[in-house]
Amino acid sequence: MEPVMVDAHLDLAHNARALGRDPSLPLDRLREVDPHPETPLVSLPSLREARVAVAFATLFVDPREGGQADWQEEVYAQLALYEAWEAKGWVRILREGEDLEAHLARYPQDLVLGLVLLLEGAHALADPEDLLPLRQRGLRLLSLTWATRNAYAGGNAEEAPLTEAGKALLRKMEAWGVALDLSHLAEAAALEALEAFSGPVCATHANARALVPSPRHLSDRLMEALREREGVLGLVPFNAFLDPNWRRGDPRLPLEAFFRHKAHAETLLGPERVGLGTDWDGGFGLEAVPLGLDRHRDLWALGDEGFLGGNWLRWLRTWF
Repeated sequence: MEPVMVDAHLDLAHNARALGRDPSLPLDRLREVDPHPETPLVSLPSLREARVAVAFATLFVDPREGGQADWQEEVYAQLALYEAWEAKGWVRILREGEDLEAHLARYPQDLVLGLVLLLEGAHALADPEDLLPLRQRGLRLLSLTWATRNAYAGGNAEEAPLTEAGKALLRKMEAWGVALDLSHLAEAAALEALEAFSGPVCATHANARALVPSPRHLSDRLMEALREREGVLGLVPFNAFLDPNWRRGDPRLPLEAFFRHKAHAETLLGPERVGLGTDWDGGFGLEAVPLGLDRHRDLWALGDEGFLGGNWLRWLRTWF
């Protein structure tokens, strides 16, 4: 099989709904018609062009806006949108292990993007039992929080420990085959979650805190804990996550800024446990990524087949 790419974090449905972006447009056309100041980086044709065979596609709500009922409604609206795209033949939702293998066998012929569904933050879950209907429709990964604390755990912007409700949710995740994404978790909560949860773990989109000192990123201690659990880290080619001094409006960074994070992560985790989690179009656009990266096809310059897809596929196959 020809090498393929796996992107472990894309906000496809959220951007389509919140920004009105048509994912079926060629990227150059999307850039012509999109009214937003940040130049888009992602469209389904651009992912196909780059041979992105699998993407972890988010269900995402901003917990700073609205309330519980709004969050739940939006999560299900995004899920319905992915299902509508699947009905049109634009994507293929990978709900179980057999779906992944069948998809990888078909991908070289049809180039249809496979989606692994990820709930980014459990804010929309009023109760751990609320996870089940999402799992039944294909959800396979969950991060306990997004930035802010919630009933389950503290986030990178609001430190707090793992709660009893969080432990109960982790037990449901174990029972129902949902992996834990450590991204956005407060460090103490992440370490507690690793103790409480025996299922598969990863960090879909985070960089090295040793190089960008922010609780948004993984400390060396947490990277080592992730290695011990045989997890994978997805690195983000976003300038603010690569250099603590970079600010929006500054010139784009050289690719070397990304390679520093890659080298640091591979030293701690091993090259087989580091991959991509671009978070592209997740609140930033072309102006905020390193020079030389214009679209997904350019990411092939960042590493070998393992880094660009094989490491994530191996991790998925161990439990999916």
